[in-house]
Amino acid sequence: MMEELHDSSNNLRKKNQMNPKHLSVRVAQCDLIASNSPCPRRKVGCLIVDPENNVVISEGYNGTPRGSKKDLCGGDTCERETKKVESGTRNDVGCHHAEMNAILNATRVGQSTLGKWLIVNCDPCLMCAKAIHHSGIVRIYSPIYTKGEHYEGLNYLTNNNIEIKPLPQEGK
Repeated sequence: MMEELHDSSNNLRKKNQMNPKHLSVRVAQCDLIASNSPCPRRKVGCLIVDPENNVVISEGYNGTPRGSKKDLCGGDTCERETKKVESGTRNDVGCHHAEMNAILNATRVGQSTLGKWLIVNCDPCLMCAKAIHHSGIVRIYSPIYTKGEHYEGLNYLTNNNIEIKPLPQEGK
């Protein structure tokens, strides 16, 4: 029995797929991590996973810089929303994005992101898409909203051969 489980796990990796049950658990982890976000507008969580052994190597959520006075954001209101800042622009306004935090957290502890997969509960903006591409991540799982503010990020990833997979739908 144990050998069958091991073979099944190896076959999924060889096919470059994540077990649907494991993916559902990872999505739940993203949502839990997102609950740490101080952002009043959107709570985003992100994981970077090593596909060879299904181990989380880093995580991040949208929030203020590590060790800051927490005054980058507008407190109870989203400063980006108040100032009508377009997504993926004006990095000087608002929180650090979850994807960027996950990539930087991996870097901070010397963990390579080359060949890894990223799971996020919000589609990446253009700025984060560029960071994902240049960090060597080869696949992302995201909601894949086909319209809206993050279309440019998804388009950038597609044009740069980063595989995009949809997150599982709840209840399915």
